Amino acid sequence: MARCSRIASCPLFAQFAMKSSLRVWQGYYCEGDFARCERFKLASAGAAVPVNLLPNGKSLAVPLEQLEPKHMQ
Repeated sequence: MARCSRIASCPLFAQFAMKSSLRVWQGYYCEGDFARCERFKLASAGAAVPVNLLPNGKSLAVPLEQLEPKHMQ
């Protein structure tokens, strides 16, 4: 299965890996149909990617920084 070329630089990828409830997003978008990922589309077009943008195009109500464990900040 193809993996997204932007995994190493995507801040959400690390969040997905750390939260088992979000692993499904990682499997579907990052390690599967990444061409459907809205973050991938924006980054590929050279556009800024909002940190709270989810792969399906919706935005997190809580800024990503608030989701990160304190030891990662």
